[in-house]
Amino acid sequence: MTITNSSCFEHIWVSTDDKKIAIEAEKYGARVHKRPPHYARDESSSIEAVMEFLEVHRTIHNFSLFQCTSVFLKENYIHEAVEKFQTHDCVFAVKRIHYLRWRMEDDKIVPVGFNAEARPRRQDWSGDLVEAGMFYFSKRKLAKKGIFQNEKCAVVEIAAEDGLEIDSYRDLTIARSIIKDEL
Repeated sequence: MTITNSSCFEHIWVSTDDKKIAIEAEKYGARVHKRPPHYARDESSSIEAVMEFLEVHRTIHNFSLFQCTSVFLKENYIHEAVEKFQTHDCVFAVKRIHYLRWRMEDDKIVPVGFNAEARPRRQDWSGDLVEAGMFYFSKRKLAKKGIFQNEKCAVVEIAAEDGLEIDSYRDLTIARSIIKDEL
């Protein structure tokens, strides 16, 4: 409903291979794209599914992909993305994290993006922006190359608490707890 309530889109499509999902989508006014089984596997990527969709729907030049696993999507994020997409090739959701990152190099641990001898306090540091996976606004010309983003992108910074992705049963339990607590 959040996407519909934003009033930003001429058409809302749901790409699925599941009959129950298709029925539910149509009940709420979405158009259904029957996704072929090859693009509906657990290991299928989002860009592959979008490329297949655009191959079938050749008149679509700009698109927005919303991940159904992002349950804390807000209308204001959509409006901000739509506005930024007017002047950019792509827009995607990011969240800010304040973790000091490390990586292994030749059996040694080294800091990533900071000096261990001048270690910042996390609360004083601006942090890193990480892709949230909530949505991607992009153009056909990028998808044809197998990408959503290029150097002409803008981002919408979402609140960290809205960035929960439901990728496991544990994530689902956490999301349900948050929603229950908000009611």
